[in-house]
Amino acid sequence: MRNHRIFFLLSLLTCVTMAACVKEPDYSMTPAISFESIRKITKTSNDGFGGKAKIDSVIMSIRFEDGDGDLGITAAEIKGNSKYKDFRNFEVDVMLRKNGKYVPITFSPKLGGLMNFQFRPDQKPGPIEGSIAYSTQFVYAFYKGYSPLFTEKNDTLKFQISIRDKAFNQSNVVETEPIVIFQD
Repeated sequence: MRNHRIFFLLSLLTCVTMAACVKEPDYSMTPAISFESIRKITKTSNDGFGGKAKIDSVIMSIRFEDGDGDLGITAAEIKGNSKYKDFRNFEVDVMLRKNGKYVPITFSPKLGGLMNFQFRPDQKPGPIEGSIAYSTQFVYAFYKGYSPLFTEKNDTLKFQISIRDKAFNQSNVVETEPIVIFQD
């Protein structure tokens, strides 16, 4: 019995020692991203005029790494520093397949926006990693309002995504897999 206790205590001490030796990852100060997934949810909603409208919600997910953890930004930081005027830290470009090739579609306002929260609640610098999901909607009734290049049905889109940190370091650009919107 005594040998079992000694073995257990040595095992516990080894685990604690190994856990204490875990080294923080050494990521670049420039954010790095990779494509994780894309999916579409089609739903029907009230159109505000007594009818129904079909909507495609497209959800894109990416993985990120950042060496100093300065990805999110708060409303107070934006308001308190003029360098963040018109700051966007999640950017999405849309590519539409036409005649077998992908062409850029210009949206106004541009897709994407602001990750307006802190990724590190303690706000201390240090490496972070995780996933971010972004969602946008395409309403069937307004398909031509998005772009004159859209057809009535079965448009194939890809999205190019990048992120930016508070020091204005721009990540690499990742491209999603194609997805079809406006399907019957």
